[in-house]
Amino acid sequence: MFRFIHTSDWHLGQNFYGYDRSEEQRDFLRQLADIVREQEPDALLVSGDIFHTAAPSSAAVSLYVNAMIDIHEACPGMSIIVIAGNHDSAARLESDSRLWKYARVNVLGGIARDADGHADVGRHLIKVGDKGIVAAVPFAYPASFPPLKGHDTHRDQRMPEFFQALLDQAQAINHDNLPVVLMAHLAVSHSDITGHDPNLMMEYVEIGTLGEGYDYAALGHIHRPQRLDEHTFYCGTPVPVSFDEQCEHAVSIVEIDAHEALPRLETKAIKNLKPLHTLPASEPIEFDQALTLLENQPQGENAYIRLNVLADMGLPLDANERAAQLASQQSCYFCEIKKTRLDTATRQTRQMTVEELSKASPLEVANRHYTEVLHREMTAEEKEMFNEVYRLVMEDKSK
Repeated sequence: MFRFIHTSDWHLGQNFYGYDRSEEQRDFLRQLADIVREQEPDALLVSGDIFHTAAPSSAAVSLYVNAMIDIHEACPGMSIIVIAGNHDSAARLESDSRLWKYARVNVLGGIARDADGHADVGRHLIKVGDKGIVAAVPFAYPASFPPLKGHDTHRDQRMPEFFQALLDQAQAINHDNLPVVLMAHLAVSHSDITGHDPNLMMEYVEIGTLGEGYDYAALGHIHRPQRLDEHTFYCGTPVPVSFDEQCEHAVSIVEIDAHEALPRLETKAIKNLKPLHTLPASEPIEFDQALTLLENQPQGENAYIRLNVLADMGLPLDANERAAQLASQQSCYFCEIKKTRLDTATRQTRQMTVEELSKASPLEVANRHYTEVLHREMTAEEKEMFNEVYRLVMEDKSK
């Protein structure tokens, strides 16, 4: 049986609205070391996006190095396999890969090539003792895959050819019918990308691109944990990277008895020191109402706060300052105001009939707009101003 932990998308060194997240990330890595110590798996698979940027700070690199040593010491016989994600620098991650092998850490930053520039498939296969075979593929754009030796194929075909050749070679060396695990950092078509920036352009591949012959695909890149089919999984982020990642944050513990057996999964939840709260979590409300929710936040929770506010009528000029001051009083971290403007095409209003319109006064029509669209009554001052403007318009028309 092959038993391993699947994790990805750590995004170490992320600067979150100007706040340093190293305390949270250090706590996650401590939890991961505890899970490793408790579970004693055969391997830990880290499927990309170790860092948040390709040029991480020295503090982020130090956090990574210390954590990997702690994790190794938590289970010295365990193999650790790390692949680069799209946020990582392949060269930077691989620069000390030979040194890492002394701690049983295998690092793959880019697609390996031989002296002639062809894909060196064999360097992507890692045998974990007599437990399993891992086919590890770091992030690369489909057009960047090198050709296989003896193959003169178009760039569009090189990625699926690489994956299948890798799995075929895994099968060729798999004399003991060991489980085969594929690692990759990519976006599979039709994945649930809830929580990702909707403006983010991702290059998708069909699930068939991954080839045939793996028992479990340990994927990274998509932040929401999910199962694509009975063999293909995203484990998701252990620490949320954005406010919209409202889902379980965990690492996956996987067991596979033999090649062509179905994997068994369980998850170990990761507790975040500083939760991310949107107030309110559902429909936007008026700014003052959102401030009331912030005022009622539990004292000392140390949460990051985003206010979800209706902004059709604009916000006070000091809105951010007021929110930040109140958050500080609650020991929270104010990040931003999410402004929502009601689109006239989506407003849920009932059209007035001709008869209703003929019987309603102009002021009644205006007040209806306020109650159904802006969700509040007109103030006495607004009504007075409206009546004065209406009077002036009617006087001008009568001249």
